[in-house]
Amino acid sequence: MSQPLGSQSWAEFVGNLNELGSVLFSSELPDSELHRTEGSRYALRFLAAGILDCVEYMDPYDPEFVPCIDPRMSWGLDNPDCNYALCGVDPSGSYRIWGSPGSALTFELQLNTGHFADGRATEWKSVSSVQGDRLNRGPDGSIEIWVSPEPPTPSDAPEPWAYWLQTEPQATHLFLRQYFGDWATEEPASLCVERLDLLLPPPALDQQEFGRRLDLLGLWLTAGARCWSEWGRALAQSDPGPVQAFLPPSNATGLTGQAYGMGGYACGPDQAVILELVPPTCAYWSVQLATWFWESAAVGSRQVSLNHTQAVTDEDGVVRFVIAQRDPGVANWLDPAGYEQGTLAVRFLWADQLPALSYRLVPFEHVQRELPPGTKVVTPEQRSQSLRSRRADLQRRLRR
Repeated sequence: MSQPLGSQSWAEFVGNLNELGSVLFSSELPDSELHRTEGSRYALRFLAAGILDCVEYMDPYDPEFVPCIDPRMSWGLDNPDCNYALCGVDPSGSYRIWGSPGSALTFELQLNTGHFADGRATEWKSVSSVQGDRLNRGPDGSIEIWVSPEPPTPSDAPEPWAYWLQTEPQATHLFLRQYFGDWATEEPASLCVERLDLLLPPPALDQQEFGRRLDLLGLWLTAGARCWSEWGRALAQSDPGPVQAFLPPSNATGLTGQAYGMGGYACGPDQAVILELVPPTCAYWSVQLATWFWESAAVGSRQVSLNHTQAVTDEDGVVRFVIAQRDPGVANWLDPAGYEQGTLAVRFLWADQLPALSYRLVPFEHVQRELPPGTKVVTPEQRSQSLRSRRADLQRRLRR
């Protein structure tokens, strides 16, 4: 157990920071100004996310949902269409969550084991979860969720529409995902959470509790960083090609009903990659690019992703995307933000089938001839206005 930040524990903390640097700036990192500069910023963002996710908001006595991933703290192949929030819990405690569920395309609250810091992603489990369409609403449209080992009793005075999530001894945190299709119109949830089995004010932070959180931050900077870095590097360096989605186990911590597909892309300055997708019948799909560091680059001001409401479908029912280092003048451009190698990801939610995303490398100058007649084109002015709207919609969605 770490001690509060005296001289010895400060040295341990700095040692963990140095290990983070060793992980991110390994010999495999391409020797470019882009990778060095963005890598340095990513290291600071990853530290900032760790302080929030491990120290400030893993407090089971004074709970609060925190945006644990957002465009300024992107990590772990986050989905640009998603608002993520984390809240630490004591599995023996009782919690009440209430407020507006918003109107996002999907709303799912999971009670999970493990922590993003430990680097053991394949071992995390969801012990209990609820989707928004299973929640009853009060007269004002609000929801109420109780999280506890035993169901609330009438003496606890839950609202008649309250939903109960049962905890298990291994549970460590609540994780909320909201997927947005139309960023301009769908509203995010506004939720409060309180612990009911302890009186306020909460206990003062003591050495043991702070040491627990500091140990978690140490794991975040070492094991957690290695996990995401290894996956991101492996995909960026993999042979580019078609991407096939798969369904993870039902008790995994991914979004219920979601299939994932991941692969690498490679696109030089005079090249373009044409992707083709025949969308299945599903609630949601998206295609995105991620950097060497497994982050989404400049989600608001660059078109690094497109979902089922944003992409343009051609007359033959096929959605065609173009990855290119400069604007090819077509609506479905995916901007790699200067990265010539990175991750290509596809997601499907409640799909009736899982089609592959095809992949074809062509010279940039041949893009127009490789696309069918009628492909929607955009001017630089139209692109700029589209990105202005995207940026504003993202800020509204995140309540900036």
